[in-house]
Amino acid sequence: MNFDTEGEILFKDGLKVHFKCWRGQRLHTIKYFDESNKEVPYNKIWGRQYEYCKLTSSEGTLFYQNNVIADRSKFDDETN
Repeated sequence: MNFDTEGEILFKDGLKVHFKCWRGQRLHTIKYFDESNKEVPYNKIWGRQYEYCKLTSSEGTLFYQNNVIADRSKFDDETN
């Protein structure tokens, strides 16, 4: 796959995950890995509050703080 973005999320409880994805990819289809490169299932991070989420692509870096992982795809489908 041709991933165009790399990310890192640090959760409030100390769990840190990293991932690669492409623009527009649904959150639940991304593979997340902890610091020892063990896969972390999406259902283990969904709904959890994080300290920060860092997304890096060829266009630069985005940095989000103090938010919650949530898949809004069902809402996106309703508006399309």
